[in-house]
Amino acid sequence: MSKPLISIIVRTKNENYWIGKCLHAINNQNYKNIEIILVDNSSKDNTVQIVKRNFPKVKIINYKDKKFFPGKAINLGVKKSKGKFIAIISGHCIPKNNFWISNLLKNFNNQKIAGVYGKQEPLQTSDFNIVRELTYLFGNDKKVQTKDPFFHNANSMIRRNVWKKFKFDNKTLHIEDRIWAQKILNKGYKIIYDPNSSVFHHHGVGHSHNISRIKYIRNILTGFKISRKAKKVICMIPILKPVKLKNQFLVENAVNEVLKLKEIYKIFIICDDKNLKRKLSNKKILFLNRGEDLKKDFLGKNYVLREVYKKFIKKQYKPTHILVFQELYPHRPKNFFYSLIKNFDYNYDSLVPISKNVLTNLWKKNIDGGLELIYKTHIPSSANNEYKTFQEIHGLGTITNSTSFEINGIESSNAKFVEVDSKYSFKFDNYIKTLI
Repeated sequence: MSKPLISIIVRTKNENYWIGKCLHAINNQNYKNIEIILVDNSSKDNTVQIVKRNFPKVKIINYKDKKFFPGKAINLGVKKSKGKFIAIISGHCIPKNNFWISNLLKNFNNQKIAGVYGKQEPLQTSDFNIVRELTYLFGNDKKVQTKDPFFHNANSMIRRNVWKKFKFDNKTLHIEDRIWAQKILNKGYKIIYDPNSSVFHHHGVGHSHNISRIKYIRNILTGFKISRKAKKVICMIPILKPVKLKNQFLVENAVNEVLKLKEIYKIFIICDDKNLKRKLSNKKILFLNRGEDLKKDFLGKNYVLREVYKKFIKKQYKPTHILVFQELYPHRPKNFFYSLIKNFDYNYDSLVPISKNVLTNLWKKNIDGGLELIYKTHIPSSANNEYKTFQEIHGLGTITNSTSFEINGIESSNAKFVEVDSKYSFKFDNYIKTLI
């Protein structure tokens, strides 16, 4: 059985230092049925000259757009290619071994596998931030992705027949690979990450130093423009057993404040209490029954919120942001919810309130019913300001973009914090409820 032709698309722009090393490593692969197509974006250095002089079999496409659209460059290369499979590599990446190609290819043993991407490793001279980034993103374990759209065209291979149906986006400046991956996953295809197909990459993936790039990518991933008018916010309030003081439910005041905000599209109260439902009758308010499978204490609030969101809210309402708060925080700063929405920073995934953590002695109940000291602070109260320790207060109110919420809930690792007075951290907890 003959081996299929593999077309290797190499993208370049001013790669005279790296391109010779890259092409030399490709020519040394143990898989020989290949063609190499270089797509060069108007290099100002000797990139093209080096290729013409040292690698005469390489087909060269001159791509002359003022801006570099990586998806368009790949599409141009594929159109000029003949291979059944398309390998894609950046001109500054160097295959680590001579089985890079063959190892990528062997993963296509199922027609549902649309793409494979490999590991990216730092050079010995790479700075610490690049080493950390690449080590974090590219692990040592092979995996099959059916939902996660992470994909990287610095080191990848795709099926030609899939590309014919789903070409890369011609107009995005970045993450054309992840946009493509999301499309094919939505159609039931799969992606494989194979760490054995590794390349050396002289810079990181995220370009953390480039603020404009970060903002651009974040806008793509979140799916909306930087505009307050673009926000479509839904509010989620998890309540297991609503608290009632005299003739009023504890949650009522907060709900009434949220209802005043024009950015709020719907309020979802995750509770099946009939009395609360009668009291909060409004066309914007919907009650959801979490079901018995989501009432178990050990599941945690964050898990319940994500499951309810994915099951009942995501597809039908398609929000840009999710505002979450708990009923058990009776006190909030004036216009608190309005400020959360107004001050949401698109460089972050979440906006989370914090308050100064007042250091104090901690006690626990012993087996005799008494209290015993488990931690004693030796820091005088007057020194609390010096140490400046804070605690998150998610229950007070947290706003998160929908992309992050689906994955992490309200517990984002990329959060911006807003400080509130410690008096607002008071929680109407279970102990107090027993005294009512």
